[in-house]
Amino acid sequence: MAVRVLLVEDNPHNIRLIEQLLGDISEEIGKEIDLIKADSGKLALQVAEDKEVALVLMDISLPDMDGISITKELKKLESFAHIPFIVVTAHVLPNDAETFKIIFEDSIAKPIDEEVFFTKVKKWLGE
Repeated sequence: MAVRVLLVEDNPHNIRLIEQLLGDISEEIGKEIDLIKADSGKLALQVAEDKEVALVLMDISLPDMDGISITKELKKLESFAHIPFIVVTAHVLPNDAETFKIIFEDSIAKPIDEEVFFTKVKKWLGE
């Protein structure tokens, strides 16, 4: 059975890297990972309406909304209320780190350290 991961990211390079890393994780855990991609907040909210996911990877800087606002909106949906959200961002200022702890279940800094990504994603997928 496949697990679904929602990736909200607008940078094509980061999207390709995360696709590759999730493919490697999929092989390692022996489960297919179905990646749903959204390159804007609006698209993320549209996609969320009809998809059940196991994990959300959220960028902060997006063209139409910031990742914090999108996360707050998604967490209002019953189907997303208990889904772990991992912020994946280069924007980690001292004040941001505290805010992230309140809103997100975990964080991954950019540039992405593959080992950290593997460890955190597998943890939140229950592996």
